[in-house]
Amino acid sequence: MRALFLPGNSPATIYTHAALATAVRNAGHEVFMGGIEWVLPDITAVGLPAVRISPLALEDVMAFMAGMPTDPEGAARAAGRVYAEIAVDGLKPLLETAEHWRPDVVVGNPMFYGAPLLAHHLGVPTVLQEWDRGDASIYHPGALEVLRPVLDDLGLDGLPEPDLRIDVGPPSLRPDGAPGARPMRFVPANPQRAVEPWMYGRGDRPRVAITGGSRVFQGDTLHALAEGVAALGVEVVVAAPEPVAEGLRARIPEVRAGWIPLDVLAPTCDVIVHHGGGATDMTAIASGVPQLIAIQDVSAVEMRRLAEAGAGIMLEEDRQRPEDIVDGCRALLSSPGYRERAQELAAENAAQPHPGELVGAIEELVGG
Repeated sequence: MRALFLPGNSPATIYTHAALATAVRNAGHEVFMGGIEWVLPDITAVGLPAVRISPLALEDVMAFMAGMPTDPEGAARAAGRVYAEIAVDGLKPLLETAEHWRPDVVVGNPMFYGAPLLAHHLGVPTVLQEWDRGDASIYHPGALEVLRPVLDDLGLDGLPEPDLRIDVGPPSLRPDGAPGARPMRFVPANPQRAVEPWMYGRGDRPRVAITGGSRVFQGDTLHALAEGVAALGVEVVVAAPEPVAEGLRARIPEVRAGWIPLDVLAPTCDVIVHHGGGATDMTAIASGVPQLIAIQDVSAVEMRRLAEAGAGIMLEEDRQRPEDIVDGCRALLSSPGYRERAQELAAENAAQPHPGELVGAIEELVGG
């Protein structure tokens, strides 16, 4: 069996599909993973062959991010249009790839529209794996503005439904009315580095990890946040790109900062502070760590559901100053109920079928 994975346009989507793609490969099947230019190093970093479907580089993505609307609805519509444009532009190179390496099944995520389009062209099954707890339907209105002519040419009223849908979210956090799906355990993955004992070992103080780096926490805001959290008497670890980390270490030497594999670090943490990113959220859930969501965008609904479940705190838009984040960390550290609820979610995740158990379902689609 040949399986082509088309997870999406960011490193996070690559990492969240890596476990299933690796499981399929370990079962003896051929696996390729496609992506835009920006994510090709991330695909190879998780040990998979990378297929280039678009020349879009990091600079192009950052330019798009800088021009996105600030309201969640507008941001989702704009993102949907761009995802659809990438899907349409990437269809030709994908069909050219299929001339030499024809997949028997295409695996994507619900907001990467190239997967069902390619599968329809080739007449092969489609598998959609949710990459986080987000509701991808928020992107569809913008996407359909771009996809409508393509769907009309194919004689389709809408996007083809998947033959198999896989959900990685804990069952208790699934919203009412969510599409039927096969559950799968979320297994974190990310590029690795040589680990040091402090990364996987606990010290004598609670540990708070701050992620987001140059995307959301930067400059004086990041410095004030790190200093404020450190004043709680905890160890502070900042997962950030090296240019950001270098300046932070120079100003606050006691703070550990740099590129740190989150799947290694997360189980040692007592709180993870982040911007509402799906991969960080799911890694924290899998590790049983309370979350403080300090900046949220289109993921606000999902992050609020986690907070309402008692596994974290989501700060509202007018309460996202460094001092507000410090207060949130203090509350999470001082109230054991957050940790207990986070560990219950981790147990839910661990009880779901691991990726290797889903390989048979994919094989049945192809064989049937």
